[in-house]
Order: sequence, then C-alpha cells, then structure tokens
Amino acid sequence: MLKAENEKFSRPMDLPILIGEECKYVPVIAAFRYMPSDNIDNWLVSNGKPRSDRDLAAEVLLEVRGLPSADGRRQGRHYSVLQVLEFERAAALVVSMFLAELPRPEGLPRAEPERFRSHSSRGYCASLR
Repeated sequence: MLKAENEKFSRPMDLPILIGEECKYVPVIAAFRYMPSDNIDNWLVSNGKPRSDRDLAAEVLLEVRGLPSADGRRQGRHYSVLQVLEFERAAALVVSMFLAELPRPEGLPRAEPERFRSHSSRGYCASLR
C-alpha cells in the first residue's frame, strides 16, 4: 500500500485554459495521482487501442490551482479538471507532464523539468476547442 504522501505529486506548468471568452496560458500547479510504473502500459493502451489524451488526463489529474499572487495576498484560483481538459492541447500537456514527472523507483533517472509551451503556440488556442 502507498504512503499518503506518495499517492499524489504536484508540478508547476502552463496550461491553456478558457477564461471568459479567451484562451489563456495560465501558470498552475497541477496535482496528479501516483501510478506505479508497471501499470503505465496498460493505462496507455486499452484492448490494443491507444486511449485519448482527455481520457488519460482525466484519470490522473486531481487538481489544478493557479499560482498565488506575488505579494501573497491572493491565493491561486482553483480550476476544475473539466475546465482544464476543455482543450485537447491541455490534455496532451497534462499527459506529457504526468509521464515525464511520474516518480521513479529509487535509482532510475527522472526527466528534467521543462516548460511544454512555446510562445508560437499561443495563436492556436482558438482552434483547439
């Protein structure tokens, strides 16, 4: 059985989120549920068919919070998982981050943290719905 602190992990990332009528890249802290490494293959492929990024992300993304204000006066906004996964690109980013940052057994290397967003991707938000 997993210890409580190992059942989930959090990572900062930028996600495209619909705010009002606009898609904006928002710096957030995403909380993921832990998954043992030996379950990853079965999670990715079901009955010989790859699963969609939205389905995968919905299973591992537990919570999304915006970063608190720099002065500490305002806490980060809480975003619903459904709101975050509205854009297919956001779901793909969540799955990528989850796989890259999934805690590894001791001794195995972990991917270096990277931002998955490029500045040129901002223009594509409107077409991602």
